[in-house]
Amino acid sequence: MTGFVAIAAQELRITLRRGESVLLTFLIPLGLLLFFGATDLLDVDIDEFVPALFALSLVSASFVGLAVATGFERKYRVLKRFGATPVSRLTLIAAKTAAVAVVEVVQIALLWVVAALAFDWSPDVRWAGFAVAYVLGTAGPAGLAMLLAGRLRAEATLALANGLYFLFLGIGDIIVPLDRLPAAVAGVSQLLPVAPLVAAFQWATGVGAVTTTDWIVLVAWAVAAPLTAARLFTWEER
Repeated sequence: MTGFVAIAAQELRITLRRGESVLLTFLIPLGLLLFFGATDLLDVDIDEFVPALFALSLVSASFVGLAVATGFERKYRVLKRFGATPVSRLTLIAAKTAAVAVVEVVQIALLWVVAALAFDWSPDVRWAGFAVAYVLGTAGPAGLAMLLAGRLRAEATLALANGLYFLFLGIGDIIVPLDRLPAAVAGVSQLLPVAPLVAAFQWATGVGAVTTTDWIVLVAWAVAAPLTAARLFTWEER
């Protein structure tokens, strides 16, 4: 437990030092909120759009940011020292996920405040459901990030993580509603972690509904992705 806390604290310090990366993960969801909320381009419902951006914020930090940072840590052998210590791969993954989760709290708080001030957003929050969605929505993408970063070269991780990010943005029920997508695409989207996370956050903030299948998908990603990453992660590129 001491090792986990120490690594998580170190990871948080390192994450906050990557100013440009943190700024990007903050600015993209915030920029989308201000742009689409203030224009009629997509005629978004702000009550549905803000919780969707919460999901996007989690994916920005726990998937893209974590995958890219970890990939280059492996490339430059920053993580190699852990291979000679009692620290397990699962402990490293859990610590990195915990550090990212702290950053996400600030992201969500910023979006929340801006939405409330700029668009008079005042949700009727189911706090327990919100917390569960936050935990599952962090663990699943973070596990997937560590899986990619732990097996691929840094450049491949960078390209694939960003490619999947734009895929999630396009078909994850964030900007384009699922009912406007082809049925096959919508079906695939509902098996990925983002669309169910959007549904969970929307339900937790008093709009829409979340299904049992959505929760099952979120739990499956939150459990399977980190465990698979812990099994397959390698400390350095080969």
